Amino acid sequence: MNDNELNSIAALFQKCKDTIFFTILRYRGMKKVILSLLALLPLCMAAQDYDFAKKIGGNTLYFYITSTGGKKGATVEVTYPGNDEEKPWKGYREPSGQLAIPETVTPDRSRGRNADPEDDDTTIYTVTSIRYNAFAGCDRITRLTLPSTLKEIGEGAFAGCKKIDYIVSQAPNPPKLDESSFDKVNLDIPMRVPAGSYELYHQAVGWRQFSEITEY
Repeated sequence: MNDNELNSIAALFQKCKDTIFFTILRYRGMKKVILSLLALLPLCMAAQDYDFAKKIGGNTLYFYITSTGGKKGATVEVTYPGNDEEKPWKGYREPSGQLAIPETVTPDRSRGRNADPEDDDTTIYTVTSIRYNAFAGCDRITRLTLPSTLKEIGEGAFAGCKKIDYIVSQAPNPPKLDESSFDKVNLDIPMRVPAGSYELYHQAVGWRQFSEITEY
């Protein structure tokens, strides 16, 4: 392997420049290069655990592709801009004001985890879940709207979002919710759910904690 080939390999890891050390350029043996890349690959993958980001209603949201088609269709999970190992939600305070999670989303351009920045992605993805800790500590969110397509909200997804004072869930069936999903959120705030869904939410784990559930 010559220097030009080594430089080409190094260029593939430019997006992970904060975690990858380009000492591989010092090596000249194929075996050493391969071993170096294999050792550095987990660092590259961990540095950015989302597939694309998009600005929606003034807030930048991050999405992880959970399915690209088949019986489930193309689906995404709302996530955060980091990785599990370094507690990515710490310091992530971007969302503010009214946060509306969309039912569907189309990337303007693919970027992030496993994506080629030169490829366009016009797929319409359905939002079906919110990742655990996705918005934990985002204490500038005041109003939350959840889409009708939502199926699950992970542990601690909105934990510490103390300024949320109004929630609208457009899902007829309560998304699966953990008791900690809204930890430290005022459970006496108004919460609106679709007509005919009151009893479902009133009896559902996690949702039944809210005392002011009404239909719209």
